[in-house]
Amino acid sequence: MRVKALLFIAFLVFTNSKCIAQTNYNIDPKWDNYYDNYPSGIDNNYRSSDFINVIDKVNFVPNMRELKGDQQLIKRVLLMLSPEDLDQMRSTGNYYSRTIKHYDYFELYNMTYNKISKETWDRYAPYLLPLMDIDGTVSLK
Repeated sequence: MRVKALLFIAFLVFTNSKCIAQTNYNIDPKWDNYYDNYPSGIDNNYRSSDFINVIDKVNFVPNMRELKGDQQLIKRVLLMLSPEDLDQMRSTGNYYSRTIKHYDYFELYNMTYNKISKETWDRYAPYLLPLMDIDGTVSLK
């Protein structure tokens, strides 16, 4: 059962990692400026272990049926990802954390996962958004 879940999650990540041309029409200047002045670190730190550290810091517990509550399983999935998949997660997180939906994503995170502060969200949103995408809470395309 665990192997099936791992394969399913890997499939979701691989199919979602297609590079889609992103336009800047929904970039919020406030958040764009914020991350320019206070970088999250994701530009240089996007190894699997960096995402795992964020999971541990915020106690991210996945909700997807295949992952329901299993932090170890999502960590194993992250460790199996290719460098290209991790680069796509970096790009996705960096882009979507700067959009006009930044605060909406924060509200959705707190409705779905263990509550975190706005400051914690602002700091880790570039990492948390791809994790939310893997978990099926958001669809970042």
